[in-house]
Amino acid sequence: MQKPKIAIVGLRGIPSKYGGTETFVEELTTRLKDRFQFYVMHEDTKFFEDEYDGIIRVHSPAVESKSTSIPSINDFLNAAYTLSKHREEIELLYFLGPDSSVAAILAKLAKKKILINPDGVEWRRLIKRSQFVPFHIFPVYLATMVYMYLMEYLSCKLPDIVVADSIGIKKHLEKRHNPRMVVYIAYGARELLPSTLSTDEERNILEKFDVEPNGYYLTVARIVAENNIHMEIEGFRKAKSAKKLVIVGNFNRKDPYTRYLFKLKGDREDILLLDPIYDREVLGVLRKNCFAYIHAYEVGGTNPSLLEQMLFKRPILAYDVPFNKEVLQEGGVYFKDVEDLADKMEMLEKGELDLRNIRKTQVTRIRRQYNWEKVVGEYERVFRVLIGRG
Repeated sequence: MQKPKIAIVGLRGIPSKYGGTETFVEELTTRLKDRFQFYVMHEDTKFFEDEYDGIIRVHSPAVESKSTSIPSINDFLNAAYTLSKHREEIELLYFLGPDSSVAAILAKLAKKKILINPDGVEWRRLIKRSQFVPFHIFPVYLATMVYMYLMEYLSCKLPDIVVADSIGIKKHLEKRHNPRMVVYIAYGARELLPSTLSTDEERNILEKFDVEPNGYYLTVARIVAENNIHMEIEGFRKAKSAKKLVIVGNFNRKDPYTRYLFKLKGDREDILLLDPIYDREVLGVLRKNCFAYIHAYEVGGTNPSLLEQMLFKRPILAYDVPFNKEVLQEGGVYFKDVEDLADKMEMLEKGELDLRNIRKTQVTRIRRQYNWEKVVGEYERVFRVLIGRG
């Protein structure tokens, strides 16, 4: 029997070189490639197909810059090309993000089974971002916010099944849009660091960034306002810290928020703003050896970057919002504002916080809730139910 064929639309491409969505798709498809044939969207400059590790990458033109893209257009082009070439054999299309709902209309017209993951509450992100843009651009953000709310609504009305990656998002969608069916499937935690690295090899990697083991706070994030990178810098500046602050992300000097962050940093040499790191070994070394990790995300569901950090059992300073508490539970140190973050940093450095239960909870949460075997098994069941083979 031929493997069922599934198209995934709504990402920049694999291997992952951008964010959590790409990491998720790469992990999911490589783990299920022996049971399904996947056609995965890959943004490019023209239409063509190639193969990556047994997965068919469907390349299509994309409107994008260093830090942003226009997903609705990109997803529509990719879905149109995929359906024109593979309409007969593809049985299910999985759309990621609410703005892929425009592309999902094509799948609906083609009478295909549809799965959509609306991700976080995307329209609320625009509210936060609008605080950092010039006043004359604000109407554009307002219009985009209305558009994203409409996309969220469509993402709950078009598909056969809606996937929510957090309980909080599931409740939000059920309350606001009453979809036909919503299932909760979490992300898995991607293991980054090979166990073969010696202490000296890890130190050599750290020296390239001018940091020492246990000598820095770390954040790995998309550089957008709703991830509150500015709060981290402000909190660090207020704290009497002997450590460094290392933030890894897609900094773009043309973006108003990035410019604001560099202004906040000023001439502080103990604040390091680094470009994205895609080498899993290097990223794993940075995560493993940090004094503590800071996660100030405010909007969204389960964040893959946070899950990756939990594998290393380091203290995590997390913004006190329901989404972060759902993931970490007793495995985090929570802060409410800039002053509270500075206080928690000082308490942590003075050894005033009991970290034993924090480490234990992180390991338990990953093992029970966010392991890839569990996630992949749940996705396989949903896929087979929708295509009628299970």
